[in-house]
Amino acid sequence: MDVYTRQNCEGCSAKIVCRCLNVSEAEVVHVITRFELHTIKELQAHVGAGDGCTCCHPQLEEYLEQLTCSVAIAF
Repeated sequence: MDVYTRQNCEGCSAKIVCRCLNVSEAEVVHVITRFELHTIKELQAHVGAGDGCTCCHPQLEEYLEQLTCSVAIAF
């Protein structure tokens, strides 16, 4: 079994955030900003991220917090 760390992903063209459903960081960022999502439930409905083992929930929460704050500041 592979151990996934930041060092293993540095050369990746598409960082996978949700391994259970193979959802990339780019997909997560896109749907959060495009649809102004605020919850993991909303992410699950759009791309499925976070709907498996839930191991990615802390990372998804960080994306939601960072991206929704930056969108709110822009307006």
